[in-house]
Amino acid sequence: MAVGTDAIIFKALTDRLRTMPQVLPIAGPNVVFPVAGQPSPPKYLRLAFMPNQTRQVTMGDDPQQKRGLLQVSVVWPVGQGIIDALEVVDQIIDHFKNQTLFASGVRITISSEPWAAGPLQESERVQIPITIPYHAFEPEN
Repeated sequence: MAVGTDAIIFKALTDRLRTMPQVLPIAGPNVVFPVAGQPSPPKYLRLAFMPNQTRQVTMGDDPQQKRGLLQVSVVWPVGQGIIDALEVVDQIIDHFKNQTLFASGVRITISSEPWAAGPLQESERVQIPITIPYHAFEPEN
């Protein structure tokens, strides 16, 4: 069970992603992907978690504001165009926009509409990164 604020935030955001219908396999940070002995799936999501500087909103020991980004990259095989990949991108954006999540006393708000970057072409795949900005307040002790 996650107890640190950043761990709680990351878990809540990834749990939200997993509630999407027909979610693709997810390659999380520092997790073996694919599972040993399995081939890499042609289509999947790759996560990057980027907490930012904590913001002190008040004086003293009051809860502090946590800010950061969750980046979800839609990974697609080369040669299949980008229309279907962009459909997945739009579904993820819609799934996160205007959301407030609650986990272990932490209120996590998607602070603006998520956005997609242009496709990143690699030799065997195309990635379309989606940036999901959040802010949250640490739970009171």
